[in-house]
Amino acid sequence: MFDIVGAVSTYVSKYRPYVVQNRMYLAALLFVPIAREVYVDYCAWFALGPGGIPHNFVGYVTQWLLSWIAVKDPRSITSLYFPNRTDLDKEGFLEGDLPEREGTRPKIAAYVAPHRQLTDKSTAELQKFLDNAVRKIAEDNDATIEIKSSVLEGGSAPALSILESVYTESHLHIPRAPREVFHIHAAEGSAHGVFSWTDAVMIIEKGWGEMHGLSGQALGLPHSYLMIYAPRNPEEVKVVSMVARAAARYGLEGKNVS
Repeated sequence: MFDIVGAVSTYVSKYRPYVVQNRMYLAALLFVPIAREVYVDYCAWFALGPGGIPHNFVGYVTQWLLSWIAVKDPRSITSLYFPNRTDLDKEGFLEGDLPEREGTRPKIAAYVAPHRQLTDKSTAELQKFLDNAVRKIAEDNDATIEIKSSVLEGGSAPALSILESVYTESHLHIPRAPREVFHIHAAEGSAHGVFSWTDAVMIIEKGWGEMHGLSGQALGLPHSYLMIYAPRNPEEVKVVSMVARAAARYGLEGKNVS
């Protein structure tokens, strides 16, 4: 009688090394291109510079995991959902009418952190103008506002912050940086700020900014935490300065900011 068990045992013992070897070879074929893609993507992410999360592979993996819950369309006001909109959020703190931003929107890096602008960056001269303009806001309102290193950017950017003596904890702010209302990214001149819902809608509709990928999703970032695009000329520096003052007014719960 044909010994099936013996035949199978003979086959396995004869060909098992080849099966194992082929599986290892197949795994290697799959691993090498995947590892290469991850390495290339990591280098692109690392080149953006530091920004709030560890500037290493741990930070890269962290932002990749967070990207799964990111806002799908940060340039749509339908994403700007406010579950508990206050009377303050219904107010607008922009000075007059916000003009339409000319041209197309810039390209934004495909990472939730750091959130960076890749095209239409400010020149070094314009960045200096913007930095001076934001610092002047603090100087002109030194009883309520100061310039501090941005907690959200890991200390790598200047930020408008509400003075501790006038800060009100009841107001909606970012838990790990409660007094920070606006900061600039030195790498390209873009910025982030917290705005009232009314102003946030206006900023997005007029083309001056978009939601952060994690706004309203994680890290305690409110829905109205927006990126403001880098100014491309002196007139746009004035607009971004106006937007920064609106963020400061909102942070001060409507108090005047000159």
